[in-house]
Amino acid sequence: MYESEEYLFCRNLMAPEEHILWHGKPEPGRIFTGQDVFMIPFSLLWCGFAIFWTVGASSAGGFFGLFGIPFVLVGLYMVFGRFIHRAYLQKNSYYVITNKRIYRRRGKKIDFLSAASMPPYQCVIHKNGCGSIYFQDMTVYSRRGYRTTVGYGNAMSPSQGFTLDNLSDIGKVQQAIEQMQP
Repeated sequence: MYESEEYLFCRNLMAPEEHILWHGKPEPGRIFTGQDVFMIPFSLLWCGFAIFWTVGASSAGGFFGLFGIPFVLVGLYMVFGRFIHRAYLQKNSYYVITNKRIYRRRGKKIDFLSAASMPPYQCVIHKNGCGSIYFQDMTVYSRRGYRTTVGYGNAMSPSQGFTLDNLSDIGKVQQAIEQMQP
């Protein structure tokens, strides 16, 4: 059932009675979200003020300009870095739905959601025709067995919570989720 190497990450984590119902990855291109309407102006103000303060403090002499460097770096991440990070995660994310669990690999991090503790979820269709599934508060498990409670992910803040983001075949994904058994 595996089509390529990208989906083999969960094979060692699967129980003997598990079988794959669906696998896929996010469609590229959706790096702007509803949250960015507020974050872009804020990040430009933050970064601009941090650069202004750092240059002003440096030109006054002494080492006070050094204190502004962390604020400039945070500002640059908010302006540019978070979009690069989002694009990286989108390119390096893979999802596998089995009859028992939903596995998600983002970069090198693997976590999963068990069918036995499946919270309610929300489907959102985006302007590009793709859809995302956002799960409510729940406990997810890392591949090392650590339990983590994550917050509710929603359309305004898709980076929070357990999400299956920007899926071209969201109907098939919903069908696979409905076939899961605790």
